[in-house]
Amino acid sequence: MSNKKKIFLAANSPSGFVSFFDELYNPYRDCRAYIIKGGPGTGKSSLMKKIAEKGEEKGFDVIRVFCSSDPESLDAVMIPELSLSVADGTAPHVLEPKFPGAAENIINLGAFWNEKELFEKRDEIRALSLENSIFHRRASRFLAAAGPIEKENEKLLSPLVLEDKLSGFASRFCARETPKKKNAAPGRKRVCLLSGITPKGVVFFDETVKAFSTRIIGVEDEYCCCAGMLLERIGETAAKNGWDVIFCRCPMRPKEYCEHLIIPEASLSLVSLRSSHRFSLPLSRTVHVRRFLKDGGKTGSKRRLLLNRTLSNNLVESAVEMLSEAKRVHDNLEKLYIESMDFEKLNEFSEKFIFSLFAE
Repeated sequence: MSNKKKIFLAANSPSGFVSFFDELYNPYRDCRAYIIKGGPGTGKSSLMKKIAEKGEEKGFDVIRVFCSSDPESLDAVMIPELSLSVADGTAPHVLEPKFPGAAENIINLGAFWNEKELFEKRDEIRALSLENSIFHRRASRFLAAAGPIEKENEKLLSPLVLEDKLSGFASRFCARETPKKKNAAPGRKRVCLLSGITPKGVVFFDETVKAFSTRIIGVEDEYCCCAGMLLERIGETAAKNGWDVIFCRCPMRPKEYCEHLIIPEASLSLVSLRSSHRFSLPLSRTVHVRRFLKDGGKTGSKRRLLLNRTLSNNLVESAVEMLSEAKRVHDNLEKLYIESMDFEKLNEFSEKFIFSLFAE
């Protein structure tokens, strides 16, 4: 599994559900994008798993996009060499075609369900759907409470950050590792998440880092005081120098905090290290952020920092419990749809569709 690239493009976060599904494809460029519509249990994830397996069988590089509400289920599959993406376009990450038929096509798995049977189950479907939403809202409230606590730790430590020293390190690092390419345009900047708050806890796809990199540098920063700032500056400079960069956002601050950084052309990654996601793979070296703090980060607020971390971790654990309950309800909802699907016809369609994707 270590050679497989797994990411999230959505997050359960303190600000609610956040999606980066616009990273899947650019409709203004040549692409083949397929948007799957259908209810829970109608075979969306299974179809995408078959596409991913066939792509790898054909020798293509495949990126699997997993669901933060079920880390064993796929939200999308990307095959960059073919400019191909296939994605679940249903709520909460609704996708609609901008150029129907020209850039995107709809796959309607509702064509294979028994409408009459589902209509007869309508009260149960509505009840389960509402119950699922309630648990997701409860999870969001726990995460919304944890968010400010995490930010408070950053505020307590930010006066200690030696920005000139941090900027100097970032500049020297890029001069050595990602020097400016001659006559090169700025590199492409992409966004994803390698970690997610899920019904199974905080999931971290560390094997993805290995799939992209031969060198991995750890950045030790337990309280997230300046690792994000360091990685952001290295990433922006590398992109200006002509290198493609993947900014891996943090699910607790998906719009603003860079948790990990991948520079594929340099076969180099920088990963944040903290207790919530320890890294299991060998590191080339470790950078301790205390070198960028006054007096090595010694502060009279250590007791407060530890208390905040404990409170935040407890709130995230409570959110995970609610997501687990939502997943339980969702599984029951899926069963209703599974019972009303004609999987024989769906499998016939899937085989033809997958064949067409890779036909030369």
